[in-house]
Amino acid sequence: MQIIADANMPGLEPFDAMGAVTRVDGRSLTRQQLGEAEVLLVRSVTRVDAGLLAGSRVRFVGSATIGTDHVDLAYLQEQGIRFAHAPGCNARAVAEYVLQAVLLLCQARNRSPVGATAAVVGLGNVGHRVADWLTDLGMNVRACDPPLAEQGYEGPYQLEPLDAMLEADLITLHVPLTDSGGHATRHLLDAVRLSRLSASQMLINTCRGPVIDNDALLARLQGGRGPATILDVWETEPLVPAALFEQVLLGSPHIAGYSAEGKLKGTRMLYQAFCDWLDVEAEPAPVSASNKIIQRPVANEDDLLRVLQVAYRLSEDHQRLGDSLTSAEPGKAFDRLRKEYPVRHELHDWLYQGDIGAPWQGIMRRLFART
Repeated sequence: MQIIADANMPGLEPFDAMGAVTRVDGRSLTRQQLGEAEVLLVRSVTRVDAGLLAGSRVRFVGSATIGTDHVDLAYLQEQGIRFAHAPGCNARAVAEYVLQAVLLLCQARNRSPVGATAAVVGLGNVGHRVADWLTDLGMNVRACDPPLAEQGYEGPYQLEPLDAMLEADLITLHVPLTDSGGHATRHLLDAVRLSRLSASQMLINTCRGPVIDNDALLARLQGGRGPATILDVWETEPLVPAALFEQVLLGSPHIAGYSAEGKLKGTRMLYQAFCDWLDVEAEPAPVSASNKIIQRPVANEDDLLRVLQVAYRLSEDHQRLGDSLTSAEPGKAFDRLRKEYPVRHELHDWLYQGDIGAPWQGIMRRLFART
């Protein structure tokens, strides 16, 4: 069996045992490169549709990502091509990113997150985890997820319309990118909604760039009226507008979920789906144990931030992205940042040994739990 896989996917060894795996550049993949492959494994940079697959022998497509906006699902269904993806694979990594972003935004605003209001937009695998963590941080969490509300959600958060939450101290976005239906999310934060946000508020986007109208956000920020903003995703990826980058507090190259554990989990989820498709038993995943120890007390928000930064520093990605914008080909530099991304482990890869003040015990349990 011939398998084409994005070279940026780790943990492909189980697929090597199932067939001949050819690793390719996902963004530039062509129909010709598919050849006689029956299996295609991608990440979010590969557009999977008739233009890529027409006339091919591909019968299984797997995307090691939580989103599916890069895949023409209707076409795959019409062609009888099995599709699998990896919802929730990087939820912990994104939640760690958002938690650090919240602490940095509050630090920049010289305020505490405790008692502040957080609007979590989208309560999927990532959004629900973020909501739980921000609650443990001491924030008053409000949530918005119209599709979930229509399904009869009965969870711990009362769902509200987005327009009712735009005065929240923090807005963090965790929705898929959709263009149709009653709850399309492209430009969910458009010029009208952005005009309601003030310089005293905070905004984080780690889902998809076009969920925010980037031009409208730039105009708002340049006018000094926009919220303190951290962006991991950009509407024109892989090109990042230098003007917008200069206006945000911190920016990164679409890597909020780029933990070693999250990537491996995504590949593993595809492998399990692939084995189910073939009706064969999947080989068990290897078990790894860490002996790394964090010994830092946590008595306040600054201490919590320092613990998070043992595993990951958002400021370093901001520096790398800023440097890439000065290159001759910033779009290619953006892709290189993702392809050559330094190994980043989730906090549960460490063992924690330290004194924890009572207000911080809940969030610390979340951070180091292996679930």
